[in-house]
Amino acid sequence: YMKSVPDMVGRWVKNSFTPLGTDGFGRSDTRDSLRRHFEVDAASIVVAVLSALCRDGKIAGGVVEQAMRDLNVNPEASEPRDA
Repeated sequence: YMKSVPDMVGRWVKNSFTPLGTDGFGRSDTRDSLRRHFEVDAASIVVAVLSALCRDGKIAGGVVEQAMRDLNVNPEASEPRDA
């Protein structure tokens, strides 16, 4: 999967590294649905950034949880490559 390439690069980055992007092709849907599926829509990016800040101890986990509720991001959704 293409996601493994940015993950390999991440170990060389000094600060937190959160790869964003798609790792699949051949799906027929609306752009908004595809962006949500591949977790590259605005809501998913906000949650990814907040999660990275939480891992770094910059914000509390409750901020991430509230954002997920407010932005309707499902923490139980399968990985895009698994769907």
